[in-house]
Amino acid sequence: MRYLLLGVLALAAGAWIGVRLTREPAPPDPITVIVTQLKTQAIIEHERQIAVWYKACPKVTGVDPQMFVAWPGKLSFELPLTDIAVEREGAKLTVHTATIKVDEPALPTELLDYLSTDPILNLVDEDQLVNAELKKASGIARYLATYHLKRDATLYDAMSDELRTLILRIGSAIDAGITEVVVEIPRPDPKLPRLPPLELCAGTKAAVNGLPFAKDEDGHLIPIAFRVRPTAQTAPGATPVSAEQPRAAAIIY
Repeated sequence: MRYLLLGVLALAAGAWIGVRLTREPAPPDPITVIVTQLKTQAIIEHERQIAVWYKACPKVTGVDPQMFVAWPGKLSFELPLTDIAVEREGAKLTVHTATIKVDEPALPTELLDYLSTDPILNLVDEDQLVNAELKKASGIARYLATYHLKRDATLYDAMSDELRTLILRIGSAIDAGITEVVVEIPRPDPKLPRLPPLELCAGTKAAVNGLPFAKDEDGHLIPIAFRVRPTAQTAPGATPVSAEQPRAAAIIY
Protein backbone atom coordinates (compact mmCIF):
# COMPACT_ATOMS: atom_id res chain seq x y z
CA MET A 1 0.00 0.00 0.00
CA ARG A 2 2.85 2.32 0.89
CA TYR A 3 4.56 1.76 -2.46
CA LEU A 4 1.30 2.40 -4.29
CA LEU A 5 0.90 5.71 -2.47
CA LEU A 6 4.47 6.72 -3.33
CA GLY A 7 3.83 5.84 -6.96
CA VAL A 8 0.71 8.00 -7.09
CA LEU A 9 2.56 10.90 -5.51
CA ALA A 10 5.41 10.52 -8.00
CA LEU A 11 2.99 10.53 -10.93
CA ALA A 12 1.23 13.61 -9.56
CA ALA A 13 4.53 15.41 -9.08
CA GLY A 14 5.62 14.51 -12.59
CA ALA A 15 2.34 15.76 -14.05
CA TRP A 16 2.63 19.03 -12.12
CA ILE A 17 6.21 19.56 -13.29
CA GLY A 18 5.20 18.79 -16.86
CA VAL A 19 2.39 21.32 -16.75
CA ARG A 20 4.75 23.94 -15.31
CA LEU A 21 7.35 23.29 -17.99
CA THR A 22 4.88 23.43 -20.86
CA ARG A 23 2.97 26.47 -19.60
CA GLU A 24 3.93 29.71 -21.32
CA PRO A 25 5.86 32.09 -19.06
CA ALA A 26 4.06 35.19 -17.82
CA PRO A 27 4.70 38.25 -19.99
CA PRO A 28 7.14 40.74 -18.47
CA ASP A 29 5.76 43.80 -16.77
CA PRO A 30 6.12 46.59 -19.36
CA ILE A 31 6.72 49.24 -16.68
CA THR A 32 9.59 47.21 -15.25
CA VAL A 33 11.08 46.80 -18.72
CA ILE A 34 10.79 50.52 -19.48
CA VAL A 35 12.32 51.57 -16.15
CA THR A 36 15.16 49.09 -16.59
CA GLN A 37 15.87 50.30 -20.11
CA LEU A 38 15.80 53.94 -19.05
CA LYS A 39 18.26 53.30 -16.25
CA THR A 40 20.45 51.46 -18.75
CA GLN A 41 20.50 54.61 -20.90
CA ALA A 42 21.72 56.37 -17.72
CA ILE A 43 21.64 59.94 -18.99
CA ILE A 44 20.35 62.34 -21.65
CA GLU A 45 22.65 65.16 -22.71
CA HIS A 46 21.87 68.46 -24.38
CA GLU A 47 24.14 71.26 -25.54
CA ARG A 48 23.91 74.97 -26.23
CA GLN A 49 26.42 76.62 -28.56
CA ILE A 50 27.11 80.21 -27.57
CA ALA A 51 29.06 83.14 -28.98
CA VAL A 52 29.77 86.02 -26.59
CA TRP A 53 31.01 89.47 -27.53
CA TYR A 54 31.30 92.85 -25.83
CA LYS A 55 33.26 96.10 -25.91
CA ALA A 56 35.41 96.76 -22.84
CA CYS A 57 37.15 99.93 -21.71
CA PRO A 58 39.50 98.92 -18.86
CA LYS A 59 40.95 101.66 -16.70
CA VAL A 60 44.73 102.02 -17.12
CA THR A 61 47.41 104.62 -16.53
CA GLY A 62 47.17 107.00 -19.44
CA VAL A 63 44.63 106.75 -22.22
CA ASP A 64 42.13 103.94 -21.59
CA PRO A 65 42.14 101.41 -24.46
CA GLN A 66 39.00 100.09 -26.08
CA MET A 67 38.76 96.32 -26.61
CA PHE A 68 36.35 94.25 -28.63
CA VAL A 69 36.24 90.77 -27.06
CA ALA A 70 34.56 87.74 -28.65
CA TRP A 71 34.74 84.03 -27.98
CA PRO A 72 32.70 80.84 -28.63
CA GLY A 73 31.70 78.24 -26.08
CA LYS A 74 29.53 75.22 -25.39
CA LEU A 75 27.12 74.76 -22.49
CA SER A 76 26.31 71.15 -21.57
CA PHE A 77 23.31 69.90 -19.58
CA GLU A 78 22.52 66.39 -18.30
CA LEU A 79 19.24 64.72 -17.34
CA PRO A 80 20.06 61.64 -15.19
CA LEU A 81 17.74 58.65 -15.58
CA THR A 82 19.01 56.60 -12.63
CA ASP A 83 16.35 58.03 -10.30
CA ILE A 84 12.98 58.06 -12.07
CA ALA A 85 9.39 57.21 -11.15
CA VAL A 86 6.86 55.90 -13.67
CA GLU A 87 3.07 55.91 -13.32
CA ARG A 88 0.64 54.30 -15.76
CA GLU A 89 -3.01 55.09 -16.30
CA GLY A 90 -4.37 53.10 -19.21
CA ALA A 91 -2.39 54.01 -22.31
CA LYS A 92 -0.86 57.08 -20.63
CA LEU A 93 2.53 57.00 -18.95
CA THR A 94 3.78 59.75 -16.62
CA VAL A 95 7.52 59.88 -15.95
CA HIS A 96 9.01 61.88 -13.07
CA THR A 97 12.72 62.64 -13.38
CA ALA A 98 15.45 64.27 -11.33
CA THR A 99 16.53 67.85 -12.01
CA ILE A 100 18.73 68.80 -14.95
CA LYS A 101 22.40 69.17 -14.07
CA VAL A 102 24.81 71.71 -15.53
CA ASP A 103 28.25 70.57 -16.63
CA GLU A 104 31.33 72.77 -16.61
CA PRO A 105 31.18 74.95 -19.76
CA ALA A 106 33.59 74.03 -22.55
CA LEU A 107 35.62 76.97 -23.85
CA PRO A 108 38.04 76.30 -26.73
CA THR A 109 40.95 78.20 -25.20
CA GLU A 110 43.29 76.81 -27.82
CA LEU A 111 41.44 78.96 -30.37
CA LEU A 112 41.50 82.16 -28.36
CA ASP A 113 43.64 84.81 -30.02
CA TYR A 114 43.55 88.53 -30.60
CA LEU A 115 44.28 91.26 -33.12
CA SER A 116 45.37 94.66 -31.96
CA THR A 117 46.85 97.99 -32.87
CA ASP A 118 49.89 99.27 -31.01
CA PRO A 119 48.60 100.93 -27.81
CA ILE A 120 49.88 104.46 -27.35
CA LEU A 121 49.69 107.13 -24.69
CA ASN A 122 49.35 104.63 -21.86
CA LEU A 123 51.51 102.46 -19.64
CA VAL A 124 49.95 99.04 -20.08
CA ASP A 125 50.99 95.62 -21.31
CA GLU A 126 48.72 94.65 -24.18
CA ASP A 127 48.95 90.91 -23.51
CA GLN A 128 47.96 91.41 -19.88
CA LEU A 129 44.86 93.32 -20.93
CA VAL A 130 43.83 90.63 -23.38
CA ASN A 131 44.49 87.75 -20.97
CA ALA A 132 42.56 89.55 -18.22
CA GLU A 133 39.49 89.71 -20.46
CA LEU A 134 39.79 86.13 -21.64
CA LYS A 135 40.05 84.87 -18.04
CA LYS A 136 36.54 86.22 -17.48
CA ALA A 137 35.11 83.79 -20.06
CA SER A 138 34.57 80.94 -17.57
CA GLY A 139 32.62 83.15 -15.16
CA ILE A 140 30.47 84.51 -17.98
CA ALA A 141 29.81 80.99 -19.32
CA ARG A 142 28.78 79.71 -15.87
CA TYR A 143 26.39 82.64 -15.49
CA LEU A 144 24.83 81.91 -18.88
CA ALA A 145 24.57 78.16 -18.13
CA THR A 146 22.71 78.88 -14.87
CA TYR A 147 20.51 81.39 -16.71
CA HIS A 148 19.51 78.67 -19.21
CA LEU A 149 18.68 76.27 -16.36
CA LYS A 150 16.61 78.96 -14.65
CA ARG A 151 14.73 80.54 -17.57
CA ASP A 152 15.23 78.59 -20.79
CA ALA A 153 11.98 76.72 -21.42
CA THR A 154 13.32 75.31 -24.68
CA LEU A 155 15.96 73.37 -22.72
CA TYR A 156 13.27 71.52 -20.76
CA ASP A 157 11.19 71.01 -23.91
CA ALA A 158 14.16 69.47 -25.73
CA MET A 159 14.96 67.13 -22.81
CA SER A 160 11.30 66.10 -22.50
CA ASP A 161 10.99 65.39 -26.22
CA GLU A 162 14.10 63.21 -26.24
CA LEU A 163 12.93 61.22 -23.20
CA ARG A 164 9.39 60.91 -24.58
CA THR A 165 10.71 59.59 -27.89
CA LEU A 166 12.91 57.07 -26.09
CA ILE A 167 10.02 55.76 -23.97
CA LEU A 168 7.68 55.41 -26.94
CA ARG A 169 10.36 53.53 -28.83
CA ILE A 170 10.87 51.11 -25.91
CA GLY A 171 7.12 50.76 -25.40
CA SER A 172 6.48 49.90 -29.05
CA ALA A 173 9.27 47.33 -29.01
CA ILE A 174 7.59 45.39 -26.19
CA ASP A 175 4.04 46.13 -27.39
CA ALA A 176 3.17 47.88 -24.12
CA GLY A 177 0.11 49.64 -25.55
CA ILE A 178 1.37 53.10 -24.54
CA THR A 179 0.19 55.96 -26.73
CA GLU A 180 0.85 59.01 -24.54
CA VAL A 181 3.88 59.92 -22.44
CA VAL A 182 4.02 62.89 -20.08
CA VAL A 183 7.48 63.86 -18.80
CA GLU A 184 7.71 65.95 -15.64
CA ILE A 185 11.12 67.51 -15.01
CA PRO A 186 11.51 69.61 -11.84
CA ARG A 187 12.33 73.25 -12.59
CA PRO A 188 14.44 74.70 -9.78
CA ASP A 189 14.99 78.40 -9.24
CA PRO A 190 18.78 78.63 -8.81
CA LYS A 191 20.49 81.85 -7.81
CA LEU A 192 22.38 83.38 -10.71
CA PRO A 193 26.12 83.72 -10.05
CA ARG A 194 27.65 87.17 -10.16
CA LEU A 195 29.02 88.28 -13.51
CA PRO A 196 32.73 89.09 -13.66
CA PRO A 197 33.63 92.82 -13.78
CA LEU A 198 33.44 93.33 -17.54
CA GLU A 199 34.19 97.09 -17.51
CA LEU A 200 31.94 97.66 -20.50
CA CYS A 201 32.39 100.85 -22.47
CA ALA A 202 29.85 103.55 -21.61
CA GLY A 203 26.48 102.92 -23.21
CA THR A 204 27.42 99.47 -24.58
CA LYS A 205 26.02 95.99 -23.95
CA ALA A 206 27.44 92.47 -23.76
CA ALA A 207 25.63 89.94 -25.96
CA VAL A 208 25.33 86.18 -26.31
CA ASN A 209 24.20 84.90 -29.69
CA GLY A 210 23.07 88.44 -30.47
CA LEU A 211 20.96 88.84 -27.30
CA PRO A 212 22.11 91.45 -24.74
CA PHE A 213 22.71 89.98 -21.27
CA ALA A 214 24.50 92.87 -19.52
CA LYS A 215 24.89 96.62 -19.98
CA ASP A 216 26.85 99.56 -18.61
CA GLU A 217 24.84 102.09 -16.68
CA ASP A 218 26.77 105.00 -15.16
CA GLY A 219 29.82 102.83 -14.71
CA HIS A 220 27.88 99.91 -13.20
CA LEU A 221 27.39 96.47 -14.76
CA ILE A 222 23.67 95.69 -14.94
CA PRO A 223 22.42 92.19 -15.96
CA ILE A 224 19.72 92.11 -18.64
CA ALA A 225 16.99 89.49 -18.84
CA PHE A 226 16.78 87.88 -22.25
CA ARG A 227 14.55 85.31 -23.87
CA VAL A 228 16.33 82.34 -25.36
CA ARG A 229 15.48 81.81 -29.00
CA PRO A 230 14.39 78.29 -30.05
CA THR A 231 17.24 76.31 -31.53
CA ALA A 232 17.08 74.69 -34.96
CA GLN A 233 16.08 71.42 -33.30
CA THR A 234 13.32 72.89 -31.12
CA ALA A 235 11.84 75.50 -33.46
CA PRO A 236 8.53 74.30 -34.96
CA GLY A 237 8.97 73.10 -38.53
CA ALA A 238 12.65 73.97 -38.58
CA THR A 239 15.42 71.82 -39.98
CA PRO A 240 18.86 71.63 -38.35
CA VAL A 241 21.40 73.99 -39.81
CA SER A 242 25.15 74.03 -39.44
CA ALA A 243 27.23 77.14 -39.13
CA GLU A 244 30.91 77.71 -38.63
CA GLN A 245 31.64 78.62 -35.02
CA PRO A 246 33.02 82.15 -34.62
CA ARG A 247 36.66 82.38 -33.66
CA ALA A 248 37.46 84.35 -30.52
CA ALA A 249 39.24 87.64 -30.92
CA ALA A 250 40.24 90.58 -28.76
CA ILE A 251 40.94 93.74 -30.71
CA ILE A 252 42.50 96.77 -29.05
CA TYR A 253 42.36 100.18 -30.70
